[in-house]
Amino acid sequence: MKVPIVIAWLPEKWASVAPVLQAGLGEVNLMLFSHMQAAQSFVEKTIVEGGELFLLIAPLPEGKEFLTESLYRWPLAYGLALTDDSNFIEERADYLTVLVNGDVRCLHPHLNELRERYLERRERERKQRILTELHRVSLSLTGEVRLERLIFKLLRIAIDNSGAKYAFLIVPAPTNPEKFEVVGYAHRSDHEPRPYHSRELQAEDRIFHLLVLHAARSRENVLLSQAAGDTIFHHHPDWERLGAYSLLCLPLIYQGQLIGLLYLHEPEPEIETQPERMEFLKLFTAPAAVALQNAQLYANMEARVRERTEEVIRQKEEIERQSLLLRQQNEDILASLRYAQRVQRAIFPSWSELQKTLPESLLFYQPREIVGGDFYWFAQRLSKIIIAVGDCTGHGIPGAFMTIIANTLLKQIVELEGVFKPSEILYLLNLRMRAALQHEEEMYQRFREGMEISIIQLDPKRRKLLYAGAGRPLFVVRGRKGEEIRPDKITIGAPYEGDAPEFSLHSMDLDPQEMIYLFSDGFADQLNPENKRYQIRRFYEFLELIAEQPVRQQAVLLESELSRWMGNVRQTDDILVLGIRVT
Repeated sequence: MKVPIVIAWLPEKWASVAPVLQAGLGEVNLMLFSHMQAAQSFVEKTIVEGGELFLLIAPLPEGKEFLTESLYRWPLAYGLALTDDSNFIEERADYLTVLVNGDVRCLHPHLNELRERYLERRERERKQRILTELHRVSLSLTGEVRLERLIFKLLRIAIDNSGAKYAFLIVPAPTNPEKFEVVGYAHRSDHEPRPYHSRELQAEDRIFHLLVLHAARSRENVLLSQAAGDTIFHHHPDWERLGAYSLLCLPLIYQGQLIGLLYLHEPEPEIETQPERMEFLKLFTAPAAVALQNAQLYANMEARVRERTEEVIRQKEEIERQSLLLRQQNEDILASLRYAQRVQRAIFPSWSELQKTLPESLLFYQPREIVGGDFYWFAQRLSKIIIAVGDCTGHGIPGAFMTIIANTLLKQIVELEGVFKPSEILYLLNLRMRAALQHEEEMYQRFREGMEISIIQLDPKRRKLLYAGAGRPLFVVRGRKGEEIRPDKITIGAPYEGDAPEFSLHSMDLDPQEMIYLFSDGFADQLNPENKRYQIRRFYEFLELIAEQPVRQQAVLLESELSRWMGNVRQTDDILVLGIRVT
């Protein structure tokens, strides 16, 4: 942190103020000038050289021009005007005016006030820098689902923000969470991932194993340094063998589960421990844990799909010789899809959890394939519940991949960053979906993946509702009269010109027994044997007809109406209807 600079123009009449300034301002670089021209020149020099200009001091009336001009040039600084004429106290200015009558010690409370305001501003700026950097790296991690690249990004970010020479990523063993494996390594000079074969923790002799096990059990950040004093770890043989000056171990925790640990080693100067850097590293572990967990799930799904695809190809060759193996091939394909379904359901929130919070709720979910591109999501914070229903591009495995990205982004925005207003959630979701899908890059611009989604914030106790929608409306039924709340005609992730679009926020009070419906377009777009669509108007009329029924009965009636309309026609699209009764 730069030493703050105070520039004071004090003519001979005010020379007695200098000792008070030095005593009252603490650790600052106090520059005293008896001539205004010299003070102005030093202000210019400080601004040009990037110095931390904190306070400008001058007497009135002669110093008014100096203060006004200097504060115009550098508005982040504070101004203090000294006067022995009470007439100047009433003047409105951008600086603080203090009446000095004989005893210059009256300046002390004003100097303390200015110093506290300066320190508070610097602290706000420091926290904002941390959050900005955390937001940047979170976006980078969210857009990376390839496990190898993600591991390197995690290690590179940790090295850049700690000053360590090299870093390892350690994860619980898949077959035994009590044991650990080292799955990644990066050196300070690395700018691309280097080959590293996973091995047991005990087999990696560059790591202080006892320190890692201690951090895993305590789930707390552990910094071990020669400068930190004598501890039990300093007497361990591995400490002497490794020849380290500083070691830092950071557990990655998500929803109470240990996802992995970042291990940082510095043999020469101590790992950088400035409060701002350490605070960033502590906050960074949360998005790092989420990104690592999702990349592992994605890698497992991708590996299983790849294995099944290779198996299907082999079976196809065999089928050409033996038609009896056709049944086995179909069963293998279904097994792949069911595995993808289990992975998708493992990532999405449990419907039973939402029903515990909102017992009077229904879910009618019928994907066209075993997995699909429609999804629901919810989170609860204190008295407010955030609920989303989305319709992603595509069906089957492609649609499922899109829902995983959407789910990951919603977790990050709502659960990690604490954004609860639906319109703000949609704004951030739109930006990050474009980043995750890389639509800004020319080679990916021909693809048009995206998502339509409706999001509500529900306060059941106060019966308050906030809604914002991107392509998907909200339908509210009072008695047997329904009202459509229309969405913004924006597709999440779609190209746009100029600034990112903002979303409308709708607020309403709810009455007991009202029904709220969020849904995809699958029900209204379903074709019948005559190739006619069900249409949104007919869908709204049907919801008005069944809204007074118990929620479980409504789900049965929706299924019956869909079956009646479809006849023997194949399902057109994924279908999802979520209803909530206000109690």
